[in-house]
Amino acid sequence: MRKRLEFIALYGISWVVLFQFFRIIFLAYHYKKTLELPSSLWVKSAAHGLQMDISFAGYILMIPALLMMFTARKWQWYEKTLVIFSSIIAFLITLMVVADLELFKAWGFRIDATSLHYLKTPTEAFASMGAAPVFPLLILFAVLFFLVWKLLQTIIKRSMSAFEKTGFIYTIPVFLILAASLIIPIRGGLQLAPMNESAVFFSEKSFANYAAVNVPWNYMSSLINASYSKKNPFLYFDEKEADRMTQALYKADSTSQHLVKAGKINVVVIIWESFTSKVVGSLNGLKNVTPQFDRLAKEGLLFTHVYASGNRSDKGMVAILSGYPAQPTSSIIKIPKKTMSLPSLPKIFRQNGWHTSFYYGGETEFANMKSYFMQQDFDQIIDKNDFDEKDMNSKWGAHDHIVLNRLMSDLDKQKQPFFSTLFTLSSHEPFEVPVKTAIPGNDAEHLFLNAHHYTDASIGEFIKVAKTKSWWNNTLVIIIADHGHPLPETDKSKPAEFRIPMLWLGGALQMQPSRIDSLSSQTDLAATLLNQLHLPSGSFTWSNDIFGKNRVPFAYFAFTNGLGWMKPGGFLVRDNIGGNIIEKTGALTPEEENFGKAYLQSSFSDYLKR
Repeated sequence: MRKRLEFIALYGISWVVLFQFFRIIFLAYHYKKTLELPSSLWVKSAAHGLQMDISFAGYILMIPALLMMFTARKWQWYEKTLVIFSSIIAFLITLMVVADLELFKAWGFRIDATSLHYLKTPTEAFASMGAAPVFPLLILFAVLFFLVWKLLQTIIKRSMSAFEKTGFIYTIPVFLILAASLIIPIRGGLQLAPMNESAVFFSEKSFANYAAVNVPWNYMSSLINASYSKKNPFLYFDEKEADRMTQALYKADSTSQHLVKAGKINVVVIIWESFTSKVVGSLNGLKNVTPQFDRLAKEGLLFTHVYASGNRSDKGMVAILSGYPAQPTSSIIKIPKKTMSLPSLPKIFRQNGWHTSFYYGGETEFANMKSYFMQQDFDQIIDKNDFDEKDMNSKWGAHDHIVLNRLMSDLDKQKQPFFSTLFTLSSHEPFEVPVKTAIPGNDAEHLFLNAHHYTDASIGEFIKVAKTKSWWNNTLVIIIADHGHPLPETDKSKPAEFRIPMLWLGGALQMQPSRIDSLSSQTDLAATLLNQLHLPSGSFTWSNDIFGKNRVPFAYFAFTNGLGWMKPGGFLVRDNIGGNIIEKTGALTPEEENFGKAYLQSSFSDYLKR
């Protein structure tokens, strides 16, 4: 009996040690971020994460402990079963650990069940990994899996060689009680609240908190607590008080300036993949990455302080077209029942006599975007299926200049007025472009910059040709990003990651070229545009007209379990799990943090009710 108990203990301890080893690998893989932390936080991440490691080890031990009840006389079957069980668990956990290494670099949070949404379109999901060192990661996976499998197999075989026959009268009650007692480490102890992410969040440095998280525990937790839950996890105030505080931010009257021609003008919205302000020279970003945009910025209205609502394309689409804020733990676009209730620009334009169209060189099914587009009354949706194979990159879809040329050709034949939206893709991983390299370098950052240079040239050529068309003088072109990006690492703050460019230009503009410095959000485009064209904007309750009289300037952005709150006097970034302010600049009062929390609560409640 003692040898059986010793085996269960050794097996569980082995998993705890392996989880700590995986944490070391995570810290080493992200060594730049690790070195930014004092060494004391490395130790604290391991210490705080130990509780979550023990919790998940408890989950793993449950089956071995229950099966051990039936090994009183024979245990060869148990040994074989446990080898198979351990091999499967080792494979899945090692796969998660290795995948998380690169996904954290791209997403900024540990892998969770949201990754399952992208497996519905595996080709596009793998394309997103194009800039990742896939071969080295596969080697690392193979080595880690072999080491874990070998360790567990050795423990199983050596431990069971010492087993002796005993009576069922002992094994059944002992291991039944042992299995039941695993509830204690699984829930993290005897305290009132069970194990959750907050239990391991301890620092104002978000990376130190993320390092403490146990990846398989995090994945399982997010899988169990799916986004279809009706419970709002962000309750800080009475519901009416949260709504009152949020509504006070949207008190602007009618627009104070009319910048475009009266009447039914054409509108072209170009949504630029991952277009961060950090690559735009005219916004104090890197020079010579987007020279065409910088040139065009001198011809139109450059909005200098716009922030993306979320950190993924699916959230950016809804923010731009529906003026709806992003959710930190889910995405409304994944649930068609909810997106049906949203207002949208194409709906309003179509209802008022515009022809509406959407152009994208990739697969519109990716991240469930197609169902959203089809609900929004686009007369025409052009995607990957409408382009020749020869015009596509190896993994993602048609090159940007190909899609822009297709749009140009169609607009020449299109009855006016038209509302057309185009979504680029070349500046998405794997950053493949069909032209000679302009910004050399094979690392992810230089490939990213080179891809933006190509998209910039493609859009510049599109505008150049558009200026020669008869419809140009009656057209407004809006260039905006779907979201920002951690690259380039010239500024690692969260606000810099979410700050995006927006440019209005075209013959329909009545205002002289200028810079609009008002703080605003991606969600504000809808009301601003509709009010300029004297179209109804009342249904866009989360959109704040940038030119509205008595407007309250602010911007909110959401990332996984976190929020950013921007006001003209500064910003703060809050970790929703630990409740810590992880970044702050300026003289924002505690009341401003409350406004950010109220906005999150109210917007998430709205999402749940749809």
